[in-house]
Amino acid sequence: MSATTDRDSAHLTVAPPLAVMDESAARSLAYANHGRARNRRGEPIIEHVCRVAGDVPPEARTVAWVHDLLEQSSTSLEQLREHGLGDVDSDALELLTRHEGESYELHVLRIAHAPGAAGRLARIVKLADLEDHLGYPWACGDPPYGWARRHVSNATAGTDVAAL
Repeated sequence: MSATTDRDSAHLTVAPPLAVMDESAARSLAYANHGRARNRRGEPIIEHVCRVAGDVPPEARTVAWVHDLLEQSSTSLEQLREHGLGDVDSDALELLTRHEGESYELHVLRIAHAPGAAGRLARIVKLADLEDHLGYPWACGDPPYGWARRHVSNATAGTDVAAL
């Protein structure tokens, strides 16, 4: 919190804290930035995002609403942070965003084994994301969603997949 004093007066003016992004703001950003974009099946991306957000607990909904923005729109992480996306949510969103040139498998393993609150949050959202994708019949070119779900689920449960 920053404070400034006025030399001519004895009162203190306190600047208000930055607003923290909540579920409502994240939902508005998702709708505004996904627009009419469609996935490879021809479905509006926002419909997938809505289902994912509806399938996570309240503490994960902000990240769920914005989970595809960095990959599927021109929105940047800096813009989301300017809108109040917090540190843990930002870290989780970075985990959920596949890096250029990164294989799908490496991306999933990065989420599965990420430590801390951001890793836990990313796994919650990723599992809902995967469940939604697995609700469709497999199509040529689809990533290995079943494999991904197994690895993220086992990491969430603390199970070592290699030991299975």
